[in-house]
Amino acid sequence: MAIELNDACREAIQSALEELKPVVAGVRWVKPQAMHLTLKFIGQLDEADLPRAVECLQGAAAGSAPFTMAVSGLSGFPPRGTPRVVHVEVREPTGTVLALQREVDAALARELGIPREKRQFTPHVTLGRVKDRRACPKMDVISSAVADQDFGEVAVDCMVLMKSDLRPDGAIYTRLHSFALGG
Repeated sequence: MAIELNDACREAIQSALEELKPVVAGVRWVKPQAMHLTLKFIGQLDEADLPRAVECLQGAAAGSAPFTMAVSGLSGFPPRGTPRVVHVEVREPTGTVLALQREVDAALARELGIPREKRQFTPHVTLGRVKDRRACPKMDVISSAVADQDFGEVAVDCMVLMKSDLRPDGAIYTRLHSFALGG
């Protein structure tokens, strides 16, 4: 389950990546068209379970109002030292994105037995995964490499069920179903 970014946000992130790539080694960068906020990684879903998944996710979406999220600030997991993942922070002050993620997680666990997330949800957009921690600089160096870390706002009125096909040059995402927030 994901929230897609708008074109302006993707372009701003792409511009930042062009500044980062010469400075930050050892990272496999995500292609801009593949960037999104993951609400829930479902894993392998049997095709027979797809109608039940759509039904329960429709309910989760209907219970959430549309919202706007700010995409800004470069960080990583972990946020200090050498990261394993470089990401952009997502801020949404009303708590709607957090409530939506909890409802998606609960609905999939209840209806399909998909295990609930154990880690606390941190809204973010992954920019890259560190493949060589020895070559990758520490997070403070990475953050200082990009002058303007405001990537814009995204008006969110739907969430998307995506299928990911892992390829050697990065994942390919295909929309399976879109769910309007608020019904």
